[in-house]
Amino acid sequence: MIWNPPIGIAADYAEGAALLRGLLRAVGKGFEEDAEFTECVAKATAHLDKQQAKYFLLETGEIVSMTGDDPAASVRRLAYEDIPDTVAKAEAAISGQNDDWLASVRADWQQHFASFYSEALYYSFPN
Repeated sequence: MIWNPPIGIAADYAEGAALLRGLLRAVGKGFEEDAEFTECVAKATAHLDKQQAKYFLLETGEIVSMTGDDPAASVRRLAYEDIPDTVAKAEAAISGQNDDWLASVRADWQQHFASFYSEALYYSFPN
């Protein structure tokens, strides 16, 4: 861990990847001819295929340190409230039981799925 306190979140890789793939399929209904969405899905799935592991590791340090909130409390909220809530909504949408949420994700799919992955880590040092 590079943060103190430890504020990373780990989860089962196979289950998370399957959920994301299922959600991308559900969101993609109606976007079959959209080249931008198709490219986004291809990049995301290629990244998932390449990065296969036992666990996903979400390094939350940069995200939670941008607020004045307690980082450990923010990560607990993510792990025990925000992520489970979103997973439940995604699972319901995939099974056809949450069309309103799915429509809202579909309407702003770039915000939710645009891939920002890179093969390189870019950083800078202060003077």
